[in-house]
Amino acid sequence: MFREPVVVFVACLFAALYALAGHASAMAAYHPPLQIAALPAVKPAPTADQVVHGAMDKSFLPALSPYTPNAVEAQRWYRLSIGSDWNAPTSPVLNFTGATYIRITVYAPPEYRPQQLWFARTGPTQRFSRHHLALELPHDLRAGQPVYVQIAADSFTRQIRPALTDMATYQADDLNHVRWTTLFASVQVTMILAALCLWMVLRDRVLMYFIGYASFQLMYQMLVSGEFYELPGARLLVPLGTHAPWLFAALSAPLSISFILEFCDLRQITPSAARVLGWMRWPFVVAAPLLCLPFAERVHALASAFNLWFMISSLWALGTVMLAVARHGRQARFFLIAWMPQVVLTFLRVSQVLLALDQPRWLEYGFPFTMAFSSIVVTIGLADLSLRARRERDMAHHLADHDALTGVLNRRALVRRLHSAIADARLQREPLALLFLDMDHFKSINDRYGHPVGDACLRAVVVAIADELRPSDWLGRYGGEEFVVGLPGATHDNAMAIGERIRLRIEALHIHSRGCSLQTTVSMGVASLDGLADTADELLARADAALYRAKTDGRNRIVAHAQLAATGT
Repeated sequence: MFREPVVVFVACLFAALYALAGHASAMAAYHPPLQIAALPAVKPAPTADQVVHGAMDKSFLPALSPYTPNAVEAQRWYRLSIGSDWNAPTSPVLNFTGATYIRITVYAPPEYRPQQLWFARTGPTQRFSRHHLALELPHDLRAGQPVYVQIAADSFTRQIRPALTDMATYQADDLNHVRWTTLFASVQVTMILAALCLWMVLRDRVLMYFIGYASFQLMYQMLVSGEFYELPGARLLVPLGTHAPWLFAALSAPLSISFILEFCDLRQITPSAARVLGWMRWPFVVAAPLLCLPFAERVHALASAFNLWFMISSLWALGTVMLAVARHGRQARFFLIAWMPQVVLTFLRVSQVLLALDQPRWLEYGFPFTMAFSSIVVTIGLADLSLRARRERDMAHHLADHDALTGVLNRRALVRRLHSAIADARLQREPLALLFLDMDHFKSINDRYGHPVGDACLRAVVVAIADELRPSDWLGRYGGEEFVVGLPGATHDNAMAIGERIRLRIEALHIHSRGCSLQTTVSMGVASLDGLADTADELLARADAALYRAKTDGRNRIVAHAQLAATGT
């Protein structure tokens, strides 16, 4: 029953991602095709002056690929040109995708001065976002006019793709990108702040884990998109380069696993699998400081081991959560709905990177979208967890104040209620009456029919009493077969009338239990609040004394306290 809604939900989610990507993409107009020529790696490497002044033009060879990839340990030079003169209404914009954390220097006409593009720049605010590395070219760009591009060396080879579009189209596309990334980040920040407010009140460990892993995931997302470098102090992470997002992913992973264990209650539902999942946190703890060391940028094995362990732990966590769902874990269902889309998009993203494929638009926005969605659903799950905890607390309070057999107030609670009723009666200058009831010959019922029948008799009598009370009245079990009824605002006549109705109702009551049919009666004493110095103990003592008189006078009757009967008030 749970699987089918999840399938429908995931299908709707991916449909929303496609719609989102379509909305985020601006309509591209026709532009002259970009021609790419590459300079073969030579030693010694040519200087910028040699390339820009045309000394190396004959050495450039036409590239068969639309990419301008970087190289390991060696810079690369490319010459870009268009096949026909630029005639769009707005200036051309040269932009590069896939160049994250790789420095690109562009020499464009007419001055051919170096203009550096750098994803992790921390200087003044730039004209474009960090969605792509972009540069405006002259509006009068002519066919065959070269634009030289120097791509710095890096420890990883990446498929960098240049593109040329008009300023209006690029700005519209860039604005849509900023809108969506801001929306996703804002949603996550809001959920984190909501969880932080709850943690400040509840001090719950599961909230602390959520705040930690969601915050590190948000930092990872902002590092990947580049928005993190707009924040104060971001320059401290620039030396880490591409390892900066890995660092926050490594910090997020153990907190995420800890959150899963606590939130889904896996240690109780799936103890063996949860124990293995708990062990899987420690390699991430070890990897986090290693990624900060200077050699981390050069060690490919560290990055590969990190990615492999991340995939293994994610699969194990997913399997453990699914096992908890199969064992009817309520919170595991919340987390599975929240996490499944993110896991799917993460694996697709990793596969795209490993296969060196272009990142489709729906995948580019899919990961931050699923992170924001996950934060919302998990926050709802946390609210549900808090609600269930509150219900359990309320139930515990109810059980502490109510008799387990009959469901009415127990002795401690009824005495507390009586103190409160006396205080209210004095404050509002209203009368207050008390009925003290005792079932007649109850011991003989237990002796003859057994305690289960006696218990059924007590429950039936409680129901009969409650049916005759007003909404403001209250009923409690004083002990054994004795009950106390509080009648706020009731005068002597009101109390006697209510008591008589209760007596007649119980007298006519036929109780059927365990094949037995029996009747019972009750004796009652009535007492009323008398004077400003009257206490709850005194009021109970007078009602008990009146009850004793009802017993000695023959039972199955109601008797008022002597002073109350004499005054008639």
